[in-house]
Amino acid sequence: MSFGKITDEELERVKNLIDKPRRHSSMRPFDEIQVTEEIVKRYAIAIADMNPLYLDQAYAKESKYKNRICPPGIITFLEKANGATDGFPGCHAIWRESILEWENPIFVGETLIGVTYLRDVALIPSQFAGGRAVKQDHETVVTNQNGEVKGRYKASWHRFERGSAKKESKYKRELAHYSKEDIENIKLEYKKEKRRGSLPLYWEEVSVGEEIPTILKGPTTQVSKFAFESIFGPGGWFVGHHLAFELFEKHPGLPFINEQGIPEPPVAIHWSNERSQKYLGLPGAYDSGYERINWIIQSIMNWMGDEGFLKRLVVRFPKFAFLGDLTRCHGRVKGKKEVEGKGIVELEIWTQIQNGDITTQGEAEVILPYRK
Repeated sequence: MSFGKITDEELERVKNLIDKPRRHSSMRPFDEIQVTEEIVKRYAIAIADMNPLYLDQAYAKESKYKNRICPPGIITFLEKANGATDGFPGCHAIWRESILEWENPIFVGETLIGVTYLRDVALIPSQFAGGRAVKQDHETVVTNQNGEVKGRYKASWHRFERGSAKKESKYKRELAHYSKEDIENIKLEYKKEKRRGSLPLYWEEVSVGEEIPTILKGPTTQVSKFAFESIFGPGGWFVGHHLAFELFEKHPGLPFINEQGIPEPPVAIHWSNERSQKYLGLPGAYDSGYERINWIIQSIMNWMGDEGFLKRLVVRFPKFAFLGDLTRCHGRVKGKKEVEGKGIVELEIWTQIQNGDITTQGEAEVILPYRK
């Protein structure tokens, strides 16, 4: 009777999880990640970021790192639970904000371990959900095999009862379509992308108000979605045959029944327009936001070069991005400061799709070297 409902009993049960460490994943096929050469290569290809710091050992050896590093967004994959999986079974989940913080670079050959904590859960007013919703905040601390802290990942989710969310007009739009001329222009724009690389960008050289170079991603396709979803291989919801039936027995509210009468995990809404239209009433398949995080990271690293260090990234998701969208990652310097002898540049960041919609907003902090 409580499936898909926000009840006082379930709220109290979830509150009892606050600050209790979770070391085993409820959503990933692994509890730790071996940062192998193969994983880094697959990750780089999946996000289409062929940074030689990830892929070229000879190049990386000449950098300050002295070894290949991994795309920093990998810390999001160490999360053991989040608002979409933690309590309130059957309730809708909307990802509102993520905060990524890095203490140290992540090197090929390391083992990453994540421990996740529920930090807060509370009832909140919501016009979108008919007045009753829950906010859940989680934090994941990521260390390596030696206990060295690599970073922290924080995520805030809103949960809604089934049937309570009002269909807002901002989700009702046509999917993108492109002419042959559009595709040719996209190809030309891709060829203009620049990576600063080994040329240092000094803190003193940066001016408030200047924009960082824009990078392009998309138009997204089913194949590009599969590339991202398959970085770490099958597991979690990506299982079939008897493993799928065992999963549904454990979580009976998880699957939907597809057009052939077969129970199916809901992840298909991220690559199937038909699934998303039929079961959610959305214009088409939508991304989960993790790809946008990695694209934004790429745009910042392209700008700051090998000598910079991305310290902090805050990302909010005001609108969906649907299959076929063309995304441009933007950034602008909004401030500079010095903290404990380090020169920090503050950035405003956002992503914008082909129709002008802002799909992501946030801020970042980058440590840049001083000119000697």
